Parts: sequence; structure tokens; C-alpha cells
Amino acid sequence: MEGMKAGHGLDPTGFSPAARPRRAHYLICLGMGATVGFVAAFGELFYEPLAFPVLIFSQALFPIVVAVAVAPLVEEPAKSLGLLLLKEEEKLTFEIADWTILGSLSGIGFGFMENVVYALAVQGYGVNVSLTLFLLRGLLTAPLHGITATLTGFGVGLWQKSGNARMLVVPLVVGMAIHGSFNLLASIT
Repeated sequence: MEGMKAGHGLDPTGFSPAARPRRAHYLICLGMGATVGFVAAFGELFYEPLAFPVLIFSQALFPIVVAVAVAPLVEEPAKSLGLLLLKEEEKLTFEIADWTILGSLSGIGFGFMENVVYALAVQGYGVNVSLTLFLLRGLLTAPLHGITATLTGFGVGLWQKSGNARMLVVPLVVGMAIHGSFNLLASIT
């Protein structure tokens, strides 16, 4: 992947200039997001043990805690693994706007694949139910995942520009809060 690395020379300030992402970078983020979305669609198998102590107090509260607290805490960092791969492993240097777009693609890939798995899971109820679920989730949850991963991409860009990894924390936490709030509203309606 040596040819995919950005910043081949130094600018007058001594820093590597930021390059534009290539098609492969977009595909990596979209694909990694989709891969994590596929795994997350089976999330209850993975998330439930994290919320197990809640069962001591309330069985009714358990699925809400999983959806509102555990899912955003796990999914938001995981869906942006492609960005971290490009930044940390490939040492790519992009503008903040480019990282933000890469984050969006990661979230869209995540949301799309999660919706495909959920739609296939209800196929036993008929094609109409499956298609309706896919379309409704496509209108609601795919944009949610795109928006929250956009925030994470923005945070990765801030981190790269500042050299301070803590710059990623606030956008990531805001994305988790948005995701958790969305899931809370979906759980109580």
C-alpha cells in the first residue's frame, strides 16, 4: 500500500502536505463500516453480557440499557475502524473535511449492512415486512449512523491536525450521545 500513502514531500513549513483520499480509501472506510455493521447486527449476542448486571434489578430495563448505553458505546468507535487503519497503520495525512467524509462513508456502510441483516432476519414474515423494515431503517438509522460516524471522522481529522488524540474524544462522545438518544426514543415509542 506504499503507493497509497499521502504526503510524498515536505511543504515549506517542514510538514508533509495533506493529499486527497483515493478511491481505495473511500472503499476501505465503506467496507470496514459495513463489516462492523454486519457484526453489530448480531449485537445482542455480544452486547448483552456487558449489561448483565442490570438484570439483577429489572428484566424490563435490560433491553433499553443495551440499546441506549451499550450499543452506542461499542458501535461508535468500532464503525470507524477503517479511519483508524488509514491514519495509524497507513500514516495517511488528509484534511479535516476528508476525514469527515471518510467517517460518513464508514457510518453509511455500517447502517446499510445492519439494515440488510435485520431485513433478512424478518424474511419469514414475508417480503413486504422485510422490505418495509429495510426501507424504514434506511430512512432513519442509516442517516443516524452516517451522522454519528461523520462526527468521529471530524474528530480523527482534529486529532491528525493537532497531534493530540484527545481531540477525538469530544466528537466521539457526542456521536455516542446522539446514538443513545435515538435508541432511547425508539425504545420508548
